[in-house]
Amino acid sequence: MKSLLQRALAVQERALSPDHPDIAATLDNLADVFGQLGGYEQQKSLLQRALAIKERAFSPFHQTIAVTLGNLAVAFGRLGDYEQQKSLLQRKLAIEERAFPPNDLTISVTLGNLAGAFERLGDFQQQWLLLQRAFAIPEGDLSPDHPMLALALSY
Repeated sequence: MKSLLQRALAVQERALSPDHPDIAATLDNLADVFGQLGGYEQQKSLLQRALAIKERAFSPFHQTIAVTLGNLAVAFGRLGDYEQQKSLLQRKLAIEERAFPPNDLTISVTLGNLAGAFERLGDFQQQWLLLQRAFAIPEGDLSPDHPMLALALSY
């Protein structure tokens, strides 16, 4: 899969402008493969490149930017850079809070991930505050036995 995506990227780079969103999408996919293979530095580098393209191609609050920010936060977390992970997740949350209603489960998941970053940084008070916000979203809108509620409560 990695070699196919690398070939696709090479073709796209010859055929498309450097800021084309299709190149960013391929970079995202290739980064995912590197992440699955444990190549976190390569994953980070590819996602940073994809993010730069998306930031030039889309508005600052476009959902595709939020997705890449989340993936990049995972890469930084795997590399032990929790400050950067926190910063990226805060940016992702700001986009989602603008794009979705306040009770959207996407926001709950990001709050939970951000709480995890604060936990790794030793800020347990902020972790607790974020988890309270994260739990409040699905508990208010889902039945007590809904699978998404179980996911949210597992943070």
